[in-house]
Amino acid sequence: MDNGKVAVIAPLWMQKRSQNFLGGNRIDLLEQIDRCGSISTAAKAAGMSYKTAWDALNVMNNLADQPLTVAVTGGSCGGGTWLTDEGKKVVRLYRLIETEHRGMLARLEDSLGDFNDYLPLLQRMTMRISAKNVFSGTVCEIIRDVSVSQVVLQLKSWHQMTAVVSTDSVDALGLEIGTSAYALVKASSVMISSDCLTLRISAKNRITGQISKITESPVVGEVVLDIGAGETITATITDSSVRNLGLKEGQEVCAIIKSTSVIIGVQ
Repeated sequence: MDNGKVAVIAPLWMQKRSQNFLGGNRIDLLEQIDRCGSISTAAKAAGMSYKTAWDALNVMNNLADQPLTVAVTGGSCGGGTWLTDEGKKVVRLYRLIETEHRGMLARLEDSLGDFNDYLPLLQRMTMRISAKNVFSGTVCEIIRDVSVSQVVLQLKSWHQMTAVVSTDSVDALGLEIGTSAYALVKASSVMISSDCLTLRISAKNRITGQISKITESPVVGEVVLDIGAGETITATITDSSVRNLGLKEGQEVCAIIKSTSVIIGVQ
């Protein structure tokens, strides 16, 4: 199996009266009893303690229509525990079902098709974080220094996102050119300007976009920018700032983000 490929796994259990009756470990135990004729020897071979094996046998025999094992005392063989004909029949039946079960899982796994190609997307969608802005990109530049480094991500759109992180973090995350990574930015760290061309500021990230939505509130509202390729940037700004800047939906503005406000993450 390829590393990272999704595998379909479903343990097989047979139930009786809503209780787990037969499973892989218990069938292994029955097979070992049939081979060894001893619960203690079979338990060791099946990788379980004697008590666990004994309890499992009690459950199976209690739920079975007929006993699966029989204890024999004395005799030329010195006694022991053996499978009954019913026990052997149950083992054969389970192994038959198990073979079909494995085949079904293999067919299901094959039918996933390009599911593995979409797995990273599903993982991104299910991340639980407080930051409003999460961007997926590829590392296109790293400028290393002794204590801090500059990491630049190429986003899906033509924009780039620059982050300043510790050099230790660059090494710990395994960042290098071509690495897939995420840029996380809190909406409160995004500033909006209606005049990005003449504005002289030190912030590294200046990303232009079109306002797609403005959510007003008495104190703090949200401005959402469409920056292309299905990507958006959300900024939280005061209601008074929205009015002072004369922001309107459809207007082209600039999102300003300090590189120190960008968090880099990898899966």
